Amino acid sequence: MSSEDDPSEQQPRGRRRVPVDYPVSVTGDEGSGRGTLMNLTVTGGEIESHVQFPVGARVSVHVQPPGARPSITIALAVVRWQKSERFGLEFVRFEGNAKEQLEDMLNQRENSASE
Repeated sequence: MSSEDDPSEQQPRGRRRVPVDYPVSVTGDEGSGRGTLMNLTVTGGEIESHVQFPVGARVSVHVQPPGARPSITIALAVVRWQKSERFGLEFVRFEGNAKEQLEDMLNQRENSASE
């Protein structure tokens, strides 16, 4: 069953989610692990991972975009939902210029997808 057919899937929140496939590492009080960032907005994203964090967990996320792009560190994110091997994050605080990097990366992906 695809996510379009499942009414229990999280609905978009005003910002278009951009499908991505970026390796991430997630660290929180409940543990740490690696996963794949599946979709992304400047305010959050969805991660697929064997390591799960409970709803409400506070974590940091290290995203490795493809190519020569520098990695992006989200210093604080909160787990907003969890289902099977996926969970959704709300980004709260970025490290350095990570938010600008993320915005630039999303704009470039959206522009290349619409060409």
